Amino acid sequence: NRQHDWIGQRSEEFQRLYPLGSKEVKAGQGGDAVFELFSNGYKTGKDAYLYNYSYDACAENARLVTKDYLGAMRVAEEHPKYGVDEVANLHSSNVRWDRELKNNLRRRKVVTFSAAKVLKVQYRPYVKQYCYAEHLLVQHKGQMDAVFPNNGSENRAICVPGIGSTKPFSVLAVDSMPDLHFIAFGQCFPRYRYEHPDDVQTSFQLPGMGGGPSTSGSERIDNVTDTALAGFRVHYRDNAITKDAIFEYAYGILHAPGYRERFANDLAKALPRIPFAPDFHPFAEAGRALMELHLGYEDCEEYPLDVIFAREGEPRPEHFRIGRRAMRFAGDERSVLIVNDHLRLVGIPPEAHRYEVNGRTPLEWFIDRYRIVQDRQSGIVNDPNAWFDDPRDLIAAFRRIVYVSVETARVVRGLEEFTGISDTLKPPPKPKPEKR
Repeated sequence: NRQHDWIGQRSEEFQRLYPLGSKEVKAGQGGDAVFELFSNGYKTGKDAYLYNYSYDACAENARLVTKDYLGAMRVAEEHPKYGVDEVANLHSSNVRWDRELKNNLRRRKVVTFSAAKVLKVQYRPYVKQYCYAEHLLVQHKGQMDAVFPNNGSENRAICVPGIGSTKPFSVLAVDSMPDLHFIAFGQCFPRYRYEHPDDVQTSFQLPGMGGGPSTSGSERIDNVTDTALAGFRVHYRDNAITKDAIFEYAYGILHAPGYRERFANDLAKALPRIPFAPDFHPFAEAGRALMELHLGYEDCEEYPLDVIFAREGEPRPEHFRIGRRAMRFAGDERSVLIVNDHLRLVGIPPEAHRYEVNGRTPLEWFIDRYRIVQDRQSGIVNDPNAWFDDPRDLIAAFRRIVYVSVETARVVRGLEEFTGISDTLKPPPKPKPEKR
């Protein structure tokens, strides 16, 4: 076809839908898209050194990385004849040197350690860790400094796979900075973006656009475009539609099974585009409900799973700790989860295995990521037990993630009847210049 596809051909119908984002809009060159800014997730290239479930371990490892980098810089300044590789080799006990870090050393970019840079980051679906977010130490920050500048940044973002992902299309909202592989080579579309006040141009705002408070010297401004707001209101003849509602509508549409099935080839090869459903509000309501579930997975209701203790008496806190051995399901029905040698979770419903994101269910992400691992090169230990204030909180986390899975499957079932795609939404006509 004209997109040069031999198999898995994209559809002309998809091209008529409204873009979630575009390079032209992102660059300020005009055009139509729901979001102005979108960005890759955060790529450290040094996960073992800069990520950890323990806040203290993350901070200490980052301090040592900074110490090695600054040590190398002093050697480079004192011995200008030394090559960058030679200098890096002299200070590599606590850091993995890559091209970007060596380039920063070559340019003498100064790094200072600060515990304030330790952020909670969405590392994988439904799995958070602490990350030392010093952009000069990582391979690629994307534009995360404009999306989640710090721990106090109030924002939400819709994350989708990057172009060329081999995983089935999925989508997940975050309210903290996502890793690049949170969703395969993900692209994030934030509700807001942060800019320095000197860089923000004052413009007319339609009702419902909002604005935002300043955070650490930056101003939070809308990232849903004015053209999208005006276009949605014109299309649905509803001036009560807000940018928040458009954000939620997009999240609902991207979860619709019919949409994913119809445009599976397109979603694997291009950024999402969204149609205009016959009725705006059911998808906006579904998107709002899903977003509340997915953002609140650490504090939501708990599904009533039973705990079986393999010994006599009541389990003590140490019996809830995760070990080096991965957790696993007992039996093909996967209704029982073996947590460790002492505990089992019983009563996992089939619905908990129907909701997947980035190729796995939330429970499978827990099983994959919640175990003690030690990095071979650095010897750094990453212990998920440090994430929980009380070891018994692990069981509550499992019950909540099962609740989220079951409820997500229920809401998505309501979106199975996806019908009706409107013509391409045209931008509002530009005003004609006045004749003199």
